[in-house]
This record gives sequence, C-alpha cells and structure tokens, in this order.
Amino acid sequence: MLKVANHSVAYGQSTIIRDLNLDVNENEIVAVVGRNGMGKTTLMKSLIGMTPSRAGSVSLNNTDISAMKSFQRVRAGLGFVPQGRMIFPALTVRENIETGLAAVGEKKVPRDLYELFPVLEEMQHRRGGNLSGGQQQQLAIA
Repeated sequence: MLKVANHSVAYGQSTIIRDLNLDVNENEIVAVVGRNGMGKTTLMKSLIGMTPSRAGSVSLNNTDISAMKSFQRVRAGLGFVPQGRMIFPALTVRENIETGLAAVGEKKVPRDLYELFPVLEEMQHRRGGNLSGGQQQQLAIA
C-alpha cells in the first residue's frame, strides 16, 4: 500500500534520513520509534510533503506521489496526525469533521467514520475543546 524507496531528507547540509526503504502492506500496522531528534517527525513530514525530500520516491497504492504537493497527497489518501491536537476547539465535533470533508468535496459525515470512532458520534454536538486528549486525537484523525 505504501512504498518508500531510497528516501533521503536533509536540512541544508545535514542529512537527516539517508536511503530509507520501507514497504507497508494493506492492513499492516507499523510503528516508528526512537529517541528525540532521531528523525521520526521529519520522516512523517516528508512523506506527507510538508518537508521536501532530497532523493527517492514515495508510492501510495502503486501511484508515485513524490512530486505531489501536500494537499494532493492527502487527497490521494495519505494522512498525518501530529502529536499536537490540530482541531478547532470552538467548533463542535461534527463541524470539525465537516471542515475536513470540504477538502474532498463532501458535505455529510460518512457513516463508517462514526463506526470507527463511536465516541465522536455520541459527542458530535460537543465543542472539540471540551473533549479529552484522546478524544481530540480521534477527532483529528477523523
């Protein structure tokens, strides 16, 4: 599903990631772990297109997305939820989700989203800022 080949990322003259190769199959879960400053966030930001890659390729479902801009990669199906909760705290849960749906031209919250995150359906009228930290992460992913 996700293929990263000879992926390299640098900040100026400092190479942070050199020739990374990674294959992630459908329904496979992969954890990226390491101490602070080891390049985990740089990897994620480079895969989503927020940080430019120096070399290599990234393919999603057999489509090369390496030249795509960030929003195009998201539209193609790649997502990134950073550690900080990037939600709109004053909007309701449903309004937060609808804001994200606008990027793909949808208006109604898909039923399967609430099946994945049932707590969000229960709290769809609650403001995002009033959710617990874990619930806010679920909302950010949704």
